[in-house]
Amino acid sequence: MLSNKLQARVYYDIAFKGNSYHVNYYMRVSSRFAARFDNEHPAPTLLANQLTCFNNTVSEEDVFFKISTKSDLTPLIQEWDTKRDNNTSSIRAMAQAYALNPGDAQKQADGQRVLDLMKHYAMSNDDNYENQGSKTLQFCQAIDASTTLTAAIANIGATTFYQDLKEANEQCRLLIDQRNAERAEAPQQNMVELRKRTDMEYRDLIMILNAFALTDNTATSYRGLINILNEDINYYEKTVFAGSGSGSSGGSGTTEPTNPSEPNNPSDPSTPNNPNNPSEPTNPTNPTNPTNPTDPGTGGDEGGDEPFDDGD
Repeated sequence: MLSNKLQARVYYDIAFKGNSYHVNYYMRVSSRFAARFDNEHPAPTLLANQLTCFNNTVSEEDVFFKISTKSDLTPLIQEWDTKRDNNTSSIRAMAQAYALNPGDAQKQADGQRVLDLMKHYAMSNDDNYENQGSKTLQFCQAIDASTTLTAAIANIGATTFYQDLKEANEQCRLLIDQRNAERAEAPQQNMVELRKRTDMEYRDLIMILNAFALTDNTATSYRGLINILNEDINYYEKTVFAGSGSGSSGGSGTTEPTNPSEPNNPSDPSTPNNPNNPSEPTNPTNPTNPTNPTDPGTGGDEGGDEPFDDGD
């Protein structure tokens, strides 16, 4: 049967991990059951009903997690941000080239003017979306308000890059506003409640599975499923949970691609590692040995790690 000790470890560890760990672990469990039972070899009714409840809660948690961390607008924002970065770099490169060239005093002065303005607004492609957008907007407003600066942009041959920079920056800002509005309209649910429900349905599922493993020795063999579930717990404990970010501040595992120009983006608040993470594990009365009526005595027994032998 599923080891009490292994179950206790995964219950305890997962309570302090980020939402992505929580969702991914339970989706893995769901896939193990799906691989074991199918239309030709269905699960017993009681087990099948509980599996349905478990799958429903996992799906609901997964949907909410994706809503809070992923948007179809994100690739567009990244595309326009790349254009903004490229045009910023082009203007800077042209201004530097003329500022260092004494052959034309006017172009040299104009190149230095543009460089000084970029330095004044601390324009950087490594800034987050919100800061980069604000600084670029101020840079462009300063140029548009000054005939001298407008002439300087033209004199160093950067007018096209400047106009493209303005467009890219405006598109980024508009798309970020749209994405924020989209997220504001998403269903407001409490992630900690979804996690608790999934934990509860998982515990019931394992309890029923263990009960059938103990009593149903003639109709169905559960050894393969139980062995792989035990191995998955070992894998998560030794590899996933033991990896970087192993505490409550562990990695969030968000589903959006990493963008080096958007570190800690205040306009793109991805779901925290576990915003509503309970400070206690899901079994506060005995976090190291959750209740398992079918095997109450294996919690502290090293032999509990052995998978159940159903007599096959």
